[in-house]
Formats: sequence, structure tokens, C-alpha cells
Amino acid sequence: MKLEYKKRIYWLLRFILIVCVVNVLTGFYEMCSTIKNANANQIIWKGKRYNKDETGYHSIDEIKYLVDIPTDCDIKDIWAVASYYAKDDSECDTRLKELKNIYDEGGEKAVVDDIMSKDVGDDKKTMMEYLIVDGCLIRSLGNDTELLNNVLEYCYDRDYGLLGYKRYIDIGNKLYKKNGKLERIIEAFETLSKYTIDRAIVMPKSEDGDESATETVYYHRMIQLFQTFSSLLYFDDNLLAAKSYPGMDNKKYIVRASIKENYDIVLSYKKYRSFIDLGHISIYGRYKNLNMIIKRVSIRDLDDFDITNYISLKSPATYMVEDKLIDLKIISKIFRLCGTYVIVYDSDIHTLEGLSYGFYPVLPVYSYFDVYNLVESPDSHYIDTIEAINNFNTNFSKGGYLEEFANDVGYDGNNQLTLGNFGEKIDELCNMEEKIYRFLYVGYNIDISSIVNDFTGREPLHKKD
Repeated sequence: MKLEYKKRIYWLLRFILIVCVVNVLTGFYEMCSTIKNANANQIIWKGKRYNKDETGYHSIDEIKYLVDIPTDCDIKDIWAVASYYAKDDSECDTRLKELKNIYDEGGEKAVVDDIMSKDVGDDKKTMMEYLIVDGCLIRSLGNDTELLNNVLEYCYDRDYGLLGYKRYIDIGNKLYKKNGKLERIIEAFETLSKYTIDRAIVMPKSEDGDESATETVYYHRMIQLFQTFSSLLYFDDNLLAAKSYPGMDNKKYIVRASIKENYDIVLSYKKYRSFIDLGHISIYGRYKNLNMIIKRVSIRDLDDFDITNYISLKSPATYMVEDKLIDLKIISKIFRLCGTYVIVYDSDIHTLEGLSYGFYPVLPVYSYFDVYNLVESPDSHYIDTIEAINNFNTNFSKGGYLEEFANDVGYDGNNQLTLGNFGEKIDELCNMEEKIYRFLYVGYNIDISSIVNDFTGREPLHKKD
């Protein structure tokens, strides 16, 4: 009897030792992976997502179900946008009238609930519906996050596993996985981005601060929300557990959204990651409490002052992220961009889980709140993103002011920078920064921001002997 008892204790101790070793090894793996997580393997440029491989960034999106919308249509009025989908399409027209009645009676929440509660499709009518969802999200973001939280809840379904039975041996909580509605929201934001930029390109510089503020706030909210849903789809392909949060209501959230005083969006969630599987059954996994910070959109800047509030200074990944953000801030300043970035981190041990960023062009209609423009002169000619790119190419091309330095800084005249390929070349531009500083600023006192100035009429700059 005593021998049998000792054997049980022996096997129990062995089991505890194995669990401890597995925990240590998986924890060590998580710590080591933070360096890899400092690389932004997906970014957004001008309303399109780009994934990174060994050759650089490449667009993964092809916008579907576009309709002809005149550039004088106010894209901020999502019902006006939807009306062009209903034009000459009886199915869309009937559905739009139904949704408008729901909106008139119950407001944004009612119409969003009606759309999101139905099975998701992939057609023109679905695009119209999700454009309305995105438009409602943009309008509501300044008030609170109730609508955003409602939409996020619709984007997840219970994961029942094989034959409808729970397939997780080591846990007891219900787990949830993303559904197709998240992708439809992203596709609608891509489409909305195209309509918005096409309209903004032909709009003149606003002399009215109120008008420019309205346009800029809409633009920035659209960018931040697109980055929010895109990052959620990209980073969290694992299963999530519902969780309640101290100091909040007693409701359990799969993903809980909140907005900080500085307008950063925070997504909080509990992720389950399986480490040991037996077929379709998870034998051993770990929970992580994660926060995703989607920074407020800035013009020609990135708000990177509070990075160490989220990720530990002890991690090499922290310094890698800070260096990358400095490079991106310089690119943003030079080419007149507005952008945001995303930090995903473990809220318990403050390790980095992911980094992403998104940039859009700053066009004249949004220039009123460009602080660099205000410092120079509000009435001066404004060089927007498109003109900055054109001047950059002109200056380094044959006959340009900086032609002699093109090879030194890595400029490729056979593959010029354009608004269309900017996302693919953003790493290349970051790599050019140090060379421009070394060859032009140190040697000729030419500020890096000056490389996009209009040097028409000047003799080309020649190298010193």
C-alpha cells in the first residue's frame, strides 16, 4: 500500500516537473519572439493593406464593387454614398430604403444591429451595407465606444471544434473565433478610403477652419478605425476568451474598446494560444491578456512619447520600435503624410506582441491643421503629398537640383516614387534617410526636408572637389 502511494506521489511530481519545464520553455519562446514582433509585417498605405515578404511590401487588396461616385458627392454623408449603389439596382434600392427607415426610427445602433445580425454575403448589396456600418462608426467615434463595442461583438462566433464538442482539454472557458464580418468591414473601409481620397485630390485648400476641421476629423477617424479592424484581423488569428474588466460594467467582452483622453483607441482581449496539440485537440495552451493601442492620427508626425508605458525597457524590441518610429516620423514630415501606428503588447509582462502602421497622403483640404505649414505661413503655397513626391523625383532625376547625389542616396530613376507605389517603397525611403543626412546635410547643409522643395530655376548642386 505504501509502495503504491509512493508511486502516485512520484508520478505526480514528474507531472508537475514536466508542466514547469513546458511553462519555462514556452515563456522563454515568448520572450525571444518579441524581437521578431518589432517588424511591421503588415502596413496600410492610402487605404490598401501591404504584407511584407523577403522582397519587401506588396499590396494584398483588390477593391471590389466600386461604383461611379462624382467627386462633388460629400463622402462624409454615407447615405449619399449608398444611394449610388442603389442607382439602377432594384435589390440595393429596396434594401437601402429599408435601412433608411430603420435609421430614421432607431438611429445608428438600430441600423448597424440590423446589418450585422444577418449572415454575411459578398456582393454589391453587402458592400453597400458595410459602407453604412463604417460610416456610422466614423460618426459615432467622437461620442463614445458603445457602437464600436457592439460591432466588435458581432465579429466573433463561438468555436465549437470538432463535431461541435469542446476541443480544449486544459481550459474550461468558452472560446471565440473571428467571422467573415470583420473582413467585410475592412473591405468597406478600403472602398471608403478610395472614394475619400479621390474627392480630396480635387478639393482646393480650405480657407475656412471649420470646414477643414470637419473634413480632417472625418479623414482621421476613418484612418484610425481602418487600422483598428485591419490590425485585429491580422494579429489575432488565435482564439479569444470573453473577459470582464475591473471598474467597468459586469458584462464580459470578447474584445473591449475604449478611447483614451488623447484619442488613442485601446482594444483589450484575452487570447488563447495552443502549444501542444493532439490532432484537432489542444492538450496544452496559454492565455495572454493583451492590449492593442491604435494611436491617434497625426499630420507629419507620430505620437511615440509613451512607448515605454506599454513595452518594457528591458526588451531589445523596445529600442527597435523606437528607432523604426523615428524613421517613419521623418518620412512623414518630408512627404506630408498623416498616419498612425499600432502596438500590441502583453499587459501583464509588457512584452511586445506586434507592430503595424498606416499612412495616408495629406492633401490641400487637410492642410489647415498642418502645424509645420502654420509655422511657415498659413498663406504660403502648400506642398501636399502629391507635389512632394513629384518634386522629390524631379530633384534627383536628370537635370534636377540634386541629380549628382542620386546614386549616393540610393535613388532609382528607373523606378520613380509615385502615390501608387509609395507603400511598396517605404522601407527603401527609410534606408535613404541616413545617406541623405550624410551626403547632403553634413556636406552641404541641406536639410532632409528640403529634398522635396521646388528648386525650379536653380542651377544643379555640384559635388565639392
